[in-house]
Amino acid sequence: MNSNKTIKAHIIATVIAIMTIAIFFASSLIAEIIGHDHTIQRVKKGILYGLPILIVSMPILGLTGKKLAGKRRDPKILIKMLRMKFIAMNGAILILLAIFLYYRATYEGIDHIFLIVQIIELTIGAINLVLIASNIRSGLQLTKARSNRTINND
Repeated sequence: MNSNKTIKAHIIATVIAIMTIAIFFASSLIAEIIGHDHTIQRVKKGILYGLPILIVSMPILGLTGKKLAGKRRDPKILIKMLRMKFIAMNGAILILLAIFLYYRATYEGIDHIFLIVQIIELTIGAINLVLIASNIRSGLQLTKARSNRTINND
């Protein structure tokens, strides 16, 4: 895959991932605020059905990011790669929590255990949104710096 295609794939995967996480986060938060068990169950089912989107987009995001970084050792790139490790770890945890919350809401009811796990899921989801947003900001800065170098070298 050439550099332009890699950049496009990276941007598309980033947009899909952050939008999916944001939708999951907002839907869960709104359902909790509304507080109807049926609404919470429907949201958890929707999230469960939407998980494949993240399971596909996040690895694409990581792989294209690694490819774009190449062997460069710019501190911003190293920090982005470190953040990606945390994002991936949190993502794996979030997938497990989403499955657990769906099961709990659907088959065992919404109780104090559900609510505690829901708070954990929302916290980790918020952390991932911040980490991804930080990586987007760093990526834009790197792109700007790269454009400036290209312009100055002409």
